[in-house]
Amino acid sequence: MTHSLATFWMRLLVISFVLFHLTGCGVLILGGAAAGTVGYVSGDLNATIEGGFQKVVEAADAAIRENSIRETTRDVSQHQVAYELRTPQDDKILLTISRASKDLTNVTIRVGVFGDEPLSHRILEEIKTRVN
Repeated sequence: MTHSLATFWMRLLVISFVLFHLTGCGVLILGGAAAGTVGYVSGDLNATIEGGFQKVVEAADAAIRENSIRETTRDVSQHQVAYELRTPQDDKILLTISRASKDLTNVTIRVGVFGDEPLSHRILEEIKTRVN
């Protein structure tokens, strides 16, 4: 009798653990795929913008030109553009734009070594304004 009670509790614990983790992953995956999501983690601002890849790249190019940001390098591929930029104060900005789907584009912005959240958000808003 004690053995079957212990087995019951062990099974319940395993099932609870599995359900908890599956639910958490599902929510995380759905949340990450939604348009307009923005997160700032470890110095990187990550966003998914509703807009085609080419349109977001053109918006970023306009934002760079119009805000006295200097482009030092650009690495272009079919599904991604990676910029290295410099502010007028010579702060380094890494900007990556990558295709997520036909109508969604991922943008990652990192300012300096440790990140600058307010400046990252301003750059993102400059890009989003030009996409819309």
